[in-house]
Amino acid sequence: MALAAEQLRSRGLRSVLISELPDNRHRDKCDAQVLVDWDSENLSTLIDRLDRRGVVPVAVVNLIEPLLPWQGGLAAHYGLPGVGPGLDVLASKTLVRDRMRALGLSTIGFSDDPVEVDFFPAIVKPSRESTASRLVRKVHGPAELLAYRRHLAERGFGDTEMIIEEYLPGVEFSVDGPVVDGRFHPVLAVEKPDHDEVRHHDAGLRIHPPQQDHVRAAVPVLTEMISAFCADLRLDQIWLHVEGRADENGRTELVEINPRFGGGMYPTAIQEAGGIDPVAAVVSMSLGEFTPAQLGPVRDQKIIGWVDVEATELGRVEIDATEEDLCALPGVIKAVVVDGYQVTDLEQENYFLRFALTADSVDQLRARAEHVLNTAGSYRII
Repeated sequence: MALAAEQLRSRGLRSVLISELPDNRHRDKCDAQVLVDWDSENLSTLIDRLDRRGVVPVAVVNLIEPLLPWQGGLAAHYGLPGVGPGLDVLASKTLVRDRMRALGLSTIGFSDDPVEVDFFPAIVKPSRESTASRLVRKVHGPAELLAYRRHLAERGFGDTEMIIEEYLPGVEFSVDGPVVDGRFHPVLAVEKPDHDEVRHHDAGLRIHPPQQDHVRAAVPVLTEMISAFCADLRLDQIWLHVEGRADENGRTELVEINPRFGGGMYPTAIQEAGGIDPVAAVVSMSLGEFTPAQLGPVRDQKIIGWVDVEATELGRVEIDATEEDLCALPGVIKAVVVDGYQVTDLEQENYFLRFALTADSVDQLRARAEHVLNTAGSYRII
């Protein structure tokens, strides 16, 4: 949000933060703040508060999936770019699956009714409220699925809208880029060779560009699938982070599609590989101004990688490494260290250390990543 506020300010526009938290950490970076309780209040209440403050929006910038209905509602009310039924589909993983199947773009098994599931292993995840891989679980049969449903109910998530999807073997990868005039323009493709297949969290080294032949071949296949999907929904002026899977037999399937750029080190990698600032692109798209010409020339295919280190115990993380120390190491282009990170829930990803780096080969990339991890040393949970 702070980076988006800077982009708006550079255009002579004021940024108004809409949040449920009076002490939101981005409050001081914006020109004004309007409070709304996302759970108990509605769109008309928010519009009334904006009107009373004299706020007349010219764009809505949003990178949080559960707030898509609010984004679409504000855009529709004020006649802004970004309105359309496509946002409603993107807000629901079940609706995305329905549309992909109807278009003949996917054969993956899925259901929002556990009784109907006859495909295992399967992935269970929230259909509308998924962030940081929250509540994602792999189940191997009906008994495990029933046990996980009981676990969700005991944790107070029994009413959460869930989707159960066929688990696909193969390698997970992702593609990021803007959608302009119904066409998906990929600027970053990432292979995830070390993906955590137990918790289905991102783990280990992620690499751009993909290195395995069948993953490389899957990137344009998934790109065409997403372009057909976007054209059908008449999506325009929106950034997508798309996750897929590819096996050695040539099957390529969509895993998930998010109306935002990837988190963590993705913006750094996008800028390094594609020469485009994704925050600036999103702000431009929110104003309806983005064109393919802004993507710039294709850069040399340097190898870029990054690692997110996750805490696996409850408590507060203490780490002695500093960002300055890590950024001084060979190949490192950015590092983020969150000393004091509080782990309160193991049902989601808990990354307290991230770094991105470049190299001339995958072997050198892995060696440099290992050097960073050794330099960072151990951490403590207290």
